[in-house]
Amino acid sequence: VNLEIDRPADRVTKEWNTVAKAYQKQARIPGYRPGKAPMAMIESRYGRDIESEVSDTLSYDAVVEATKEKNLRLHAIQKISESSIAADKSMKIRAVVVRAPDFDLPEYKNLALEVPRRAVTEADVDQLLEYLRDPHSTFEPVTDRALAMEDFAVVTYEGKIEGQPLAEVAPKAPAQLGGRRNGWVLMSEGTLIPGFAKAIEGMKIDEQRTFTLEVPETFPVPEIQGKKVDYTVTLHGINIRKQAPLDDALADKIEPGSTLEALKQKIRERQQESADYQFDVAKRNAAVKKLLGLFTCELPEQAVALETGSILKDIVAESQARGMSDDDIKSHTDQIVETAGENARERVRANFVLLRIAEQEKIEETESELYQAVLEMAERHRIPVKKLVKDLSRKGGIGRIREQIRITKALDYVVSNATVTELSEPKESAQEATN
Repeated sequence: VNLEIDRPADRVTKEWNTVAKAYQKQARIPGYRPGKAPMAMIESRYGRDIESEVSDTLSYDAVVEATKEKNLRLHAIQKISESSIAADKSMKIRAVVVRAPDFDLPEYKNLALEVPRRAVTEADVDQLLEYLRDPHSTFEPVTDRALAMEDFAVVTYEGKIEGQPLAEVAPKAPAQLGGRRNGWVLMSEGTLIPGFAKAIEGMKIDEQRTFTLEVPETFPVPEIQGKKVDYTVTLHGINIRKQAPLDDALADKIEPGSTLEALKQKIRERQQESADYQFDVAKRNAAVKKLLGLFTCELPEQAVALETGSILKDIVAESQARGMSDDDIKSHTDQIVETAGENARERVRANFVLLRIAEQEKIEETESELYQAVLEMAERHRIPVKKLVKDLSRKGGIGRIREQIRITKALDYVVSNATVTELSEPKESAQEATN
């Protein structure tokens, strides 16, 4: 929708004076005490900056007011093509806005939701306790027998492909696949290339062994998939892990001042808090999924594109955090973009329906909630609160934060009015969640 808006001089003059006074307080002009420089001098020196700030602030407010007057549900301001202040302080604004889609609001009260809930078991507690116990283990050398599975082998080894060092054939492969000197290797099927541990099982200290392994086509290093690797391995030592005893002394090391029973209770409570949080998240996700299944609407492509870009950034950041290389990420570009696009369309549609629910139920944000959201954003980005508020006000960011608060509160409302049936989570899922 194209908008043409005229702002009367009195509205512009009021905002102008407010901004100019702020500049006057901060200005440092030779010959005048702070805040005492004549306003004419301030406007002469900072006039362009004042006009820009006034224009930014009033333009956004004017567009929002205009859409309300015309009963247009505003989704976004696509472009402000003109925002000029005349000599008499009147103002003309031309803008293009994107409307929120029209649709019939689905029935959102008393939604029937089926949500899995993970029960915290003693096995979960013991599993986490073992994880916390692990760093306190010690290792003992073994000299009276051959190397066995679950041992820790101290080895020097080198891998070659058709006579060339593996590291030269596949420079992007993890370094440990190519070889190490006096490296510790856990005797497990998951160690290095499948079959490596079994190939050195039974070795004795100071023994050297050569063997060939064929890399599976499914191996996560594409450069060596399907290739044959020739390994030469020398065993220097054998070690076994000795677990620390499960007693009060260990509990005190893990949680100073704690007994073993007190530590178990604390683990149990933390896992229950985690399970409760996961259940709440699952309820919210189920509510959104149910709502999305009850209506359809056209979506502004601009909104989808912006949300897709945001999701793409999150996916790339998460992939990098998990150790994926840039090349691996690029090789999955099509799949990543497709997934981001699908998620973006669902997220945008969910936001539209939740905003309509907020409107219907007269759900609004409080100034306290708005302040808290801005404060958290300032802390997250390490920006002074005043500067952040100023920047957000210029770009309509405060309005977007208000919307996000309403979306969250509307979803809370939907979930609180839903009928939730708790389902037992499969044992495998519960174990994965604990891990």
